[in-house]
Amino acid sequence: MAKYTVELSAEDIQMIKDCHSKNPSIMKAMNDAKKVED
Repeated sequence: MAKYTVELSAEDIQMIKDCHSKNPSIMKAMNDAKKVED
């Protein structure tokens, strides 16, 4: 499986979770995302 890395702000993450709350694969990916500090 391909892996993709993206940088998102906290606001972006919240928006994605709000918009895609009914999409289990996206929610799983967002929950598995690792927070990386600058």
